[in-house]
Amino acid sequence: MTQQHDRELARELLAREALYLDTRQWGDWLDLYEDDAVFWVPAWRDETNLIQDPETELSFIYLRGKALLEERVRRLGSERSAAGLPLPRTVHMVTGSVIEELDPEHLLRVSSAWSSHIYVHKDNALLTYAGRYEHTLVRTADAYRIQSKKIILANDFLIAKLDFFYV
Repeated sequence: MTQQHDRELARELLAREALYLDTRQWGDWLDLYEDDAVFWVPAWRDETNLIQDPETELSFIYLRGKALLEERVRRLGSERSAAGLPLPRTVHMVTGSVIEELDPEHLLRVSSAWSSHIYVHKDNALLTYAGRYEHTLVRTADAYRIQSKKIILANDFLIAKLDFFYV
């Protein structure tokens, strides 16, 4: 694969992830992740510094391993998720992706700006979250998969429940 082709695949992956979240294609969304993937929404320590260690400091969300992502998806279907009752409509926008090779053979880091618009129909309310994504992607035979996703919330004063499909 050429470097340009790799970049196109990486951008396509991020666009698909957003689409799968918005269209509730949970199985397809999970298929984008490696089995040992990390999904992390760190909290802010203060106005300019994020926490650094999700194992010892408070995070909004910290899921280590695809099995924990699968559990979140199962909870949506079982009505055990307060964030998903009823499921809001979402629109994710990902833009300004900057791609850096970490290992020319296998790994890419993609930094992007994002926003998520969440319509909570029971409250007739439109919420918006925004921030930065930091994805680490690993190359498989013909595509990339998500090894880790760090979601940095710019507006971290949460006025609603937060779950994986909001960010």
